Amino acid sequence: MKISVQTGYTIGVLGIDAAFDAYRSAGFDCVDLGIDENVTISWREKLNGDEDPFFGDRNNYMSYVAAIKAASERTGVKIGQAHAPFPLGSYGNEPMNARGIEWGNICIEICHLLGCDKLVIHPLQSINMRQDPSSSVAEWEMNILLYTALIPQLRKYKVTCCLENLWKFDYAAKKIYSGVCSDIEEACKYIDYLNGVAGEKLFGFCLDTGHLTLAALDTKQAIERLGDRLAALHINDNHGIEDNHVNPYSGVTIWDRFIRGIAESNFNGNLNFETFGQYKAVPDDFIATALGWTADVGRYFDKKIAEIRAAK
Repeated sequence: MKISVQTGYTIGVLGIDAAFDAYRSAGFDCVDLGIDENVTISWREKLNGDEDPFFGDRNNYMSYVAAIKAASERTGVKIGQAHAPFPLGSYGNEPMNARGIEWGNICIEICHLLGCDKLVIHPLQSINMRQDPSSSVAEWEMNILLYTALIPQLRKYKVTCCLENLWKFDYAAKKIYSGVCSDIEEACKYIDYLNGVAGEKLFGFCLDTGHLTLAALDTKQAIERLGDRLAALHINDNHGIEDNHVNPYSGVTIWDRFIRGIAESNFNGNLNFETFGQYKAVPDDFIATALGWTADVGRYFDKKIAEIRAAK
């Protein structure tokens, strides 16, 4: 299996060229391109539906595409999947929702231009359960509107849109709750419904292991239930309290369950690590070393998965 890492934080600190050099030196085959890190407007401006310079000017995102493509071709590190900005909308917020569809379509085009066939787009939800609670019915309505609006562009460029399991937080009680698609049955319902509307397989699922840990859910059971809906991974760890996004074996996730779940499934996609928290925790001149550790974990996972599959 190919080993991948999300570009979050590392490109921001190292720059595109130096970051891709570091990915290659660490031994990564490909990356999960964090398109979201190009957004510079504030959270309030996002909610207002304001435009961001990156998405508002085609020249800006085309310059970015050219720089990423050049670095990828020079180093041989492919773009395996990408991540759209989040959130792309909010219930009843028409200006934000309309802009979110525009951003989503641009992200799909960026994937096409970079030879990437998977784009992760977070489902929409209320994040703060105390201040702005939302029901699963309301979440379903706004998510179906978002994702179905992207079907023509997904079909045009042959890109798979991946939903992701999320979590919610009560900032007053300091409690974490299950979010949209934490319930894997709900996740399957979304994927099956959207593919039914599309009339073809344009939607899949990106399983975030750290988000499962926050919601006290088992990785193996999630992988088994998703079946062939599983299209991408966000592999990361935490201590079950905060969304740390650190390397496996740095938190409390039970990794034997993940390894066996993947090994016993038909998943042959990338072992992609979303471990930007690990790189934030070290000095900038130690990031390349930390990336090497992540890649080593990926190779270890790949070895153990292959051993289990060979023993069948």
